[in-house]
Amino acid sequence: MTRLYLLAATANVLVLTFILLAALSVQFAFGELPCPLCFLQRIALMLCAIGPLYILAQNRRSALAHRDLAIAGGMSVLAALLGASISTRQVFLHILPGDLGYGGTVLGMHLYTICFLVFVCHALAAGAMLLGSAAAESFTQRRWPVANGIFWVFCLVAIINLIAVIVQAGWSWMLPPNPVSYLLLSR
Repeated sequence: MTRLYLLAATANVLVLTFILLAALSVQFAFGELPCPLCFLQRIALMLCAIGPLYILAQNRRSALAHRDLAIAGGMSVLAALLGASISTRQVFLHILPGDLGYGGTVLGMHLYTICFLVFVCHALAAGAMLLGSAAAESFTQRRWPVANGIFWVFCLVAIINLIAVIVQAGWSWMLPPNPVSYLLLSR
């Protein structure tokens, strides 16, 4: 049972990292500057990864306990709810007829709509993990060598996102609602 939870946590962090990398590629490869709500959604995606990363970290210290899975699941559900509310806010901003939305589309949906679906799926996955942990009788400590690499890759992507915010906003705490240039580079 421990291996299943470690595999699920690993896959979860990898999917979230891939989504953050995709957002960065849309920003830099296609020149679509993210709005403040987009950055908040990226932060919520990073927060969603804290729960699965907690599972991987706890397994390194000792065998997983039901308490560890409850803490990780709770963090994941709360982060997913936060992200879903931010995404919903952005969807509602652009729901009027004739409004083209913010940014381009992927598979016919704007990125904030895709983020909403990701947050809902993440909350459902965390809920399934919590339900499954109640059925598990015991956990054993398993060596999971990929955990360190996954942690550092995720940290690298998070730092790149932080640098992207600083380059876009400059040293100001206020991001422009509809950014058109990188403030740090345009001064």
